[in-house]
Amino acid sequence: MKRPYIAIFALPLLLVALLSYAAWHLWQDRVREQWRLDQIDTVNRGAVLMSRELGHIQQTLSYMDEVLRQFYRPDQFDDLARWQTDVANYFIRSAGLSDYMSQIRWLTPDGIEAVRVNILGQQTEVVKGTDLQDKSNRYYFIEGMKSAAQTVSFSPIDLNVERGAIVKPYEITVRASIKLLSPEGKELGLLVVNYNLNYLFARLRSMQTAANTFEMIDQEGDWLISQTPEQEWRHLYGDILSSFQNQLPNTWAEVKNSRNLQALMLADGRPMTVLPSYVDEQQTGMPNYFFLSQVRSNIWKSTNQLALFFTVFISVIVYSFLVSILMLWWRNTEQRRVYIHALQQEKIRLELAQTQLQESNRDLVTLQSELVEKGRLSSLGLLVAGVGHELNTPLGGVRLSLSSLEHLSKRLIPTLAEQDQTLFQSSLNLANQNLSRAVQTVAQFKRITENQMNSDKDSFLVQAMFDDTLAPLKAILKKHPHIQIMCHGEPEAEMHTAQGVLSQILQNLVMNALGHAFDEDSAGIITLTAKQEEEYVIEVSDNGRGIDNKIIDQIWEPFVTTERGVKQHSGLGLFMVHQWVTKLLKGRITVYSEPGQTRFTLYIPIPDGNEH
Repeated sequence: MKRPYIAIFALPLLLVALLSYAAWHLWQDRVREQWRLDQIDTVNRGAVLMSRELGHIQQTLSYMDEVLRQFYRPDQFDDLARWQTDVANYFIRSAGLSDYMSQIRWLTPDGIEAVRVNILGQQTEVVKGTDLQDKSNRYYFIEGMKSAAQTVSFSPIDLNVERGAIVKPYEITVRASIKLLSPEGKELGLLVVNYNLNYLFARLRSMQTAANTFEMIDQEGDWLISQTPEQEWRHLYGDILSSFQNQLPNTWAEVKNSRNLQALMLADGRPMTVLPSYVDEQQTGMPNYFFLSQVRSNIWKSTNQLALFFTVFISVIVYSFLVSILMLWWRNTEQRRVYIHALQQEKIRLELAQTQLQESNRDLVTLQSELVEKGRLSSLGLLVAGVGHELNTPLGGVRLSLSSLEHLSKRLIPTLAEQDQTLFQSSLNLANQNLSRAVQTVAQFKRITENQMNSDKDSFLVQAMFDDTLAPLKAILKKHPHIQIMCHGEPEAEMHTAQGVLSQILQNLVMNALGHAFDEDSAGIITLTAKQEEEYVIEVSDNGRGIDNKIIDQIWEPFVTTERGVKQHSGLGLFMVHQWVTKLLKGRITVYSEPGQTRFTLYIPIPDGNEH
C-alpha cells in the first residue's frame, strides 16, 4: 500500500484552516460585543449627565420666571433706574442657583438689553447702561420670543463670542431663555441665561476608557468632543473638512438617521455605538446632538494583531498534532494488516473449538436469562405487592366510607335523625383517617419539596417596589372603579430589605382594605407612604369605615374576621401579614383605626452597614 501523504497532510490543513477562520470570526464577534457593552454604558452615562444638567437649567429658569413675573415687572416700578437696580440685585442673588451661570440678561421685547449681569466665579458685574447691547438680530432672541409661554428654549451649544471674536480660552456656552409675560399676557421681554459648560464637558470627556472613546457631534456632524481635541469646534473657524460628516460620510448617513441607541460598524470593522440626544422632552424631529463611542484604532489594530498571532500559533500546533496522529494511525494500520494475516491462520484452528464453546455458551446464556427474569419478576412482584397492600387498605376504607355516605344521603333528604348524624360523622372520620394514610404511603415514593418564601435582602427603589406591588392587582382594582390608590415616596428613595416579602405584605393590606373598608360601589382612597427615619416606616391607610373596636385587639390572630359568612373571608390575611413582618423582616406593625380612617404602620429595621 502506498503511503497516503496527500490525505495525511492536505486534510488536516483544510480542517485547521476552516476552524481557524471560524474561530477568528467568533473571537471578533465576542470582542465586539464586549466593547459594545462598554460603549453602551459610556454613552448612556453621558446622556444621563447631559439630561440632568439641562433639566436643572430648565427648573432654574422656570423659578426665575415665576419670581420676575410676580415681583419685578416694569409696571410695578415708577422709576426705571430703580427697577433696573432691583432686577440686577435679584440676578446677582440668582447666580447662586448654579455654578455654571456666566451671564444673566433681561432683553426688552425689541431685543435691547435692559439689565445684564456678568458672572465670573464668585465675582459679579452689573453692566452699565452705556455698555448694554442690541441683541434683536441674535438667533436665541428670535427663537426665544417665538416660544410658548413658560417654555424654556435652548440655543445650540457653541463657544462664547464677545464683540465678534471667540473668547479664549474657550468658554463652551449654552443659552437658555424664557419669555416673560405679564398676568394679562403682555410680552415683557426675554430672560436669557448663559451657562458655561466647560466643567460639564470635562466630565463628559472623562467618561472615555482606555479602549473606547467618548465623543459628541452636533446635528451637522461637527465635533464638539473628539478623541483628537484639535478637531473640536473647527467648524466655527470655517474648517468643515475635519468634521465627522466629511471624515466618515458613509457612517454619517447612518448616524444622522438614528433616532435611538444604535450599534454601527466602521469600515475597518471597529464597532461604534450612537445615542441621539434630544434637548426637548418630546423626541420629535432631528436630534440636537449625537453621543458616539468607538474602539480606538490603535487598540483595535494591536488586539487584532495579537489575536492573529495566537490564531496562527495555535493553528500550527493543532496542524502538527493532527499530522502526527495520522502518521501514527497509518503505521498502526500497516502493522495491524500483518497481524490480521497471522490471525487468519489461527482462526481456522480455533473454529472447531469455537463451535463447541458457542454451544456451551448458548446453554449458559439461556439459563442466565431465565434466572435474571425470575429475579426481576420476584423483586417487582414484592414491590408491587407491598405498595398495593399499603395503598389498597386505606383507599378501600375511603371507598367504603364514601359508599356509606352515598347510602345515607338518600335517607338524609327527608330528615336527619340523631343516629344518622353519628353514623355520618363516624364514616367521615374513617374516610379522612384512611385518606391520610394513603397520602403518607404515596409520599414515601416521592421527593418532598417545600416552597419557602424568598427572604433574601436586596436594595431597591421604593417607587419601583410600589409599582411592582400594585401591578398584579390591576384586574382586581378594575372591579372597584371608585377606589383610588395613591403612592407617596421620594422617586430616588431606596430600601434594603426582602422586597418579595414586603410586596406580599402590602398586597395583603391593600386587599384587606378593598374587602373590608368600603361598601360596594362606594368611593374611597387607599394611600401607600414610605419614608426613612431611624427605621423604614411604611404606612397603608384608607378613609373607609374603620375597624370594629370589638375585634381590633384580635386582628393579628388567625381566623379573626367579621365577614366569614357574607364574603367567605378566611381571617388569615392579617395573621400572615403579622407573621411576615415579625418573623421574616424582624420588624413590627401597628394599627390605628377610627371611622373614616384606618392606618397600618410597618417599622422595618435598617440593616447595619447599609448606606442610603
